[in-house]
Amino acid sequence: MKLKSMTGCAVFFAALSAAAAQAECTDIYAFEVQGVLAGGNAVLVDVREPYEYKDCRIPGSVNAPLSELPKEAGRLEGKKTVILYCRTGGRSSRACKELENRGFEHVYNLSGGITAWYNTGRDLEGDCEGRPYFQYGKDGKVVKPDFSRPLPEPEVKGCK
Repeated sequence: MKLKSMTGCAVFFAALSAAAAQAECTDIYAFEVQGVLAGGNAVLVDVREPYEYKDCRIPGSVNAPLSELPKEAGRLEGKKTVILYCRTGGRSSRACKELENRGFEHVYNLSGGITAWYNTGRDLEGDCEGRPYFQYGKDGKVVKPDFSRPLPEPEVKGCK
């Protein structure tokens, strides 16, 4: 009798592991995104908050904040491929897993986010003032750095 219950536990944990493996979101790098978008029926989604999106964004993207993703998911359902981004990839990774759990099959997380996009020489639109600086105060307003000093270059996976 004990063997049967242990076998049942093993089957349960194997199924749980398989579900967790399916919820792993695939990273896509900045230099791959334009090719995917050119293929058609793909959408680039900024999951940052509206004030961040308004300030600076990747051209052609749409805003579907992570905080509103359950409500916004229906708007994305007709697209074959969904590429998500945020500032550096953390929020978009969570959004990617949430969409996969909702049944989306071709969902990608832009590795390094909008920072990687900018650091690989791609254009941004909005009030980026020449180079983006994505730090916001509690009031949602941009905290401007001292541009007389160079900003640190973030290390972005996949970009050298």
